[in-house]
Amino acid sequence: MIYLQTDRLIIRDNREDDLQGLYELTIDEENMRFMKSTKINSYEEAIEHLKASIDESKKIDRKKYYFAIINKKTNEYIGAIGYDVLDNRNNERIVELGYFIKKEYWGNGFVVEAGKKVINYAFYEDNVIKIEASCLKENNNSEKVMIKLGMKKEGELRKHQYHEGKWKDRLLY
Repeated sequence: MIYLQTDRLIIRDNREDDLQGLYELTIDEENMRFMKSTKINSYEEAIEHLKASIDESKKIDRKKYYFAIINKKTNEYIGAIGYDVLDNRNNERIVELGYFIKKEYWGNGFVVEAGKKVINYAFYEDNVIKIEASCLKENNNSEKVMIKLGMKKEGELRKHQYHEGKWKDRLLY
């Protein structure tokens, strides 16, 4: 099990007791506005997602690293962060980073704090050579996170993603 700590957070592989926190996070429309493909619609769906994450964490040739973000002070599940392996050649990996957090924790630096720890883990313990992330151009908060994590903008895809009834631009970092 991967278990990381910062001053305020525990970042770890998901466990069965994360179900309620994961459900609350991923059923909320505002939390998931920019992550429609990850949003769940029922408690049963949350169970499936959590089970898949736990199963993946036990694999030797792991392709998905999905972590719970736990507030050390309250021991509450407040968000999720992780990465998917996009390419793995010569035991060097390129991954895509993703993150989301409950709206009551927005603006407190928790995602940046967790992101720095996960990035450090990826580069120094998991043979990652490149981390990618992206967001819709209008998702200013997500772009700010990428910048604070030290990521560099590599491109802007025009009218790339259909979202909320129209084609929108997507930023690549």
